[in-house]
Amino acid sequence: MLASGLLIGLFALAAAQDEAPPAENPYPVREVLAAFATACSGIESLAVAKASVIAAGWQAIPADDKGALRQLVDYGKAKLAESDGEAKLLDGGEYRMTVAGRELSLALSGVDLGEMQSHGCRVYDFAAPAPISAEDLEGWAARKPGSSTDPLPGFTKNVWNPGLKPGHMEMEVSYAAPGALAATGIPLTGLVLTATAVEFRKK
Repeated sequence: MLASGLLIGLFALAAAQDEAPPAENPYPVREVLAAFATACSGIESLAVAKASVIAAGWQAIPADDKGALRQLVDYGKAKLAESDGEAKLLDGGEYRMTVAGRELSLALSGVDLGEMQSHGCRVYDFAAPAPISAEDLEGWAARKPGSSTDPLPGFTKNVWNPGLKPGHMEMEVSYAAPGALAATGIPLTGLVLTATAVEFRKK
């Protein structure tokens, strides 16, 4: 009886372990950062950046898509239209790709300021559950950010100068918790990885 009772107990324990929910997978920090670095390394030129994004396997988002990235891009265009300056928006396109189980979005854009152009490549994980840790960011970038701030409750921002590459102006890794930017009207939640560069026009 003792042996049979022990066996029944072991079988019950095994069954309970099989039915227990699996532990949540850790966020694929390295894979997401690598996808960002690959796609955004050529942002000095929007044409080069577009080619890099497509070559890396990103798919263009249809113009009639109503997802989070489209809403954010439309918000940015509306704000630029409201400005009094003569800045002209350069549309680089919107893309998406699944990386290590994460649905990422990417936006290429630029602003023409006459004698110079500012180019940006942004990768978003709108459903990211938390910011990337300072240790992971420093280990990946091989240097500490020039600044790490919390401009608003639930919003963190890390900035490097120079940026992703020596010729880039800036790199930023930010995270907005749900509702953190509600008061600003900016339709953004989650992780944002940004590479920016400036192109000076020849006279």
